[in-house]
Amino acid sequence: MKFQRSLLGAAFLYAASASVIAGTINYEGSSTVGKFIVDADKVYTASTFKINTVPESAGGEQCAVRRKCDMGGVARDVKPKFLDKGVVATLIGKDAIAAIVNIDNPVTGLSSEQLKGIFTGKITNWSEVGGNDLPIEALVVKRSSATRKVFANAILDGENYQGVKVITPDAKMLSVVARKKGAIGQLSFAFLIGKKGLKSLSVDGQEPNVNNPNYPITRNLHIATKGVPQGEVKAFLDWVLSPEGQKVVKQRFVGLKIKH
Repeated sequence: MKFQRSLLGAAFLYAASASVIAGTINYEGSSTVGKFIVDADKVYTASTFKINTVPESAGGEQCAVRRKCDMGGVARDVKPKFLDKGVVATLIGKDAIAAIVNIDNPVTGLSSEQLKGIFTGKITNWSEVGGNDLPIEALVVKRSSATRKVFANAILDGENYQGVKVITPDAKMLSVVARKKGAIGQLSFAFLIGKKGLKSLSVDGQEPNVNNPNYPITRNLHIATKGVPQGEVKAFLDWVLSPEGQKVVKQRFVGLKIKH
């Protein structure tokens, strides 16, 4: 099976009627969930996939409800308004959102309160949290990103982001933090695997890795479909929820408890 990656603007991959080529599953939506789809390529061979990732989960919900794709990726809980329109959300795993800094930053962990202070503009120098005398450059992903919203819900206690710089697309956060010694950013742990020049911080003493269910900044990962999954999509999701499929999920994310 070979995945065919497409850019967001490559609309030629999707006909207006969303007709599906026999044996092909069209995926659109969250780039975080898309990381899993790409990983699944290595072991799942029953279908061919076309992938169109976007830096926001709303794209996955929209394409599912409009039948523009077979599967929509959503890196948070699916909104009730889409469920009311017949969208079915299949939980496939959980993701950790990491606070990332430059590899040369001596700080190894922060409390939730310290993170809140940084991303609301109250803490502006690394020396205030045990680091070097260096201005903090707080970086966030775009406003519509599920990563940004989930991070805010977990850390900001209802306050707004202040004094932050927006980085887009999400994956660009990696290169910016690796280049700037005073930077701190937010990103799915799935993007960090194998990357150099940066590190993730512990939060409240908990490490953001796929083996730690106690890490405080997490979110559910869903595949959204219009109606109950059928045919090849159902077969794929059955595999995802099997012990074999969950092994692939756990390469980047926190898996589900599956009965053997």
